[in-house]
Amino acid sequence: MVKKIVKGQKAPKKVIVKKQGSGKEMTLAELQKLAHQGTFEAISKIEKYLETAIEGEKRAHAEIALAECELFYYTPRNEKEEEEFMLCGLIKKRERYIDGLEMKIEDISFGLDVVMLEKKVHEKVLANKNNKDKQEEWKYNWSEDHYICEKNDLQQIKEDIAYEEAGVAEAKKMVTTERYKNISTRHLEHYDFPFDDDENECGDDYDGCCCNE
Repeated sequence: MVKKIVKGQKAPKKVIVKKQGSGKEMTLAELQKLAHQGTFEAISKIEKYLETAIEGEKRAHAEIALAECELFYYTPRNEKEEEEFMLCGLIKKRERYIDGLEMKIEDISFGLDVVMLEKKVHEKVLANKNNKDKQEEWKYNWSEDHYICEKNDLQQIKEDIAYEEAGVAEAKKMVTTERYKNISTRHLEHYDFPFDDDENECGDDYDGCCCNE
């Protein structure tokens, strides 16, 4: 059916959708040339190329070129930059640690909700007249100690997060090298920093519960 256009009404504009991958493909030589430039502009060009629908060997070549280009761009050039590069690695580590603690908060909060539901069920059981003879025996089957313990852990983790976030904020102020201010997390993952094996990397080993003391 042809849609009638009322007099004075503008015809709808035709939307042209560009197909992904329709841009010019880069040769291996072009990718290598960009990689060896080691500049922010070269990194951007390779990243933009990777956003197209290239696959297989072509994508692999582009990813290698990107890694090489970032290596040239981010490699420290003096002692000050070496310290700040290390600082960038430390910042990313602490941010991962904060993410882990925030996941821990979600787990504990869910656990507290479950504990409170269990309390309601416990109270219903004790209030049931049919269980009158068992009330004395069953009244300690639910204890508030675990709830209090988890509640304390929750507060401690929140305080830890506040401290870590303050530390990350101060550490970022210490990074003055312009190209390190928004350094690629992808690039940092290629390095094994001396602090990467520390415990509590993602908060998984956090266990401050007073119930375990």
